[in-house]
Amino acid sequence: MVTPKTDADGRTTVGVTVRNTADATKSFAVQLNLTSPDGTLLDAVVVTVDDVPAGRSGSATARSSHDLSGDVRAVVARAVRY
Repeated sequence: MVTPKTDADGRTTVGVTVRNTADATKSFAVQLNLTSPDGTLLDAVVVTVDDVPAGRSGSATARSSHDLSGDVRAVVARAVRY
């Protein structure tokens, strides 16, 4: 679980870092569920990290689709390497 931040536009953001353990360049899609402390789903965001070289890491910033208030948590729901 990662603690998100709020950007200047009031949207919730969270940094995502992936590591490519394959022997070729790969891309990743990561779904983050943004929840309240009790686990209520507030938003779901998918971010892509494109063309990560073999053995390297890549990063991206996920951003909520609308303003969220209160204590927001980010949980990785799933990640796909392709």
